[in-house]
Amino acid sequence: MATDQMREHAGYLATKAQEALDNGEIEESQKLIVDAQEEMQKADEIDAAQSQLKALKGDFNKPVNTVPVASTDVKEYNPSDTTAKIKGNYKPATWVKGLPAHAQPMWVQEQMGDNLKEEARVQTDTFIKWMKSPSEDVFWKTATPDEVKAMQEDKILCPIS
Repeated sequence: MATDQMREHAGYLATKAQEALDNGEIEESQKLIVDAQEEMQKADEIDAAQSQLKALKGDFNKPVNTVPVASTDVKEYNPSDTTAKIKGNYKPATWVKGLPAHAQPMWVQEQMGDNLKEEARVQTDTFIKWMKSPSEDVFWKTATPDEVKAMQEDKILCPIS
C-alpha cells in the first residue's frame, strides 16, 4: 500500500474514532486512535526509508571524478567559470581537443555550454542504443537522422562504420 493511501486510511480511522467517541464508545475510540497513529507512524517510516534510498542511489550515480586530478588540468581548471550561462557552445579551457562532447572529463562537461551538453546527451544515448541493438543492421535501420549523424560524426563512437 502506498504511503498516501496509508495516510488516507489513518484519516478514515481518526474519523471513525471521532464517531465512536460521539456515540460514547470510549474503548472503541481509543483503539481506533491507536490504529490511526500506528498507520501514520508506519507511513512516516516508509517515507523516511524511501528518501534514504533515494539519497543512496544519488551517491552511486555521482561521477567518480568531478574535479581534475592531473596537475596540468588543475592549472587550467577554474571552478568559478560561468561563461556557459551566456554561451551555448562554450568550451572551457580544459576542453580536450579531438574528443567529442560526451567523452570529455566530468569537470569539463559541467562547465561546457548547454548546446554541447545536449550534444553529449544525444551521443551517449545513441551509443547506448547502438550497444543494446540486437545487431548493427537493426540499429542502422531504426536510427533517426540525429542518431546517424552522431554515429558518423565521431568515429570514436562507431569504430566499425
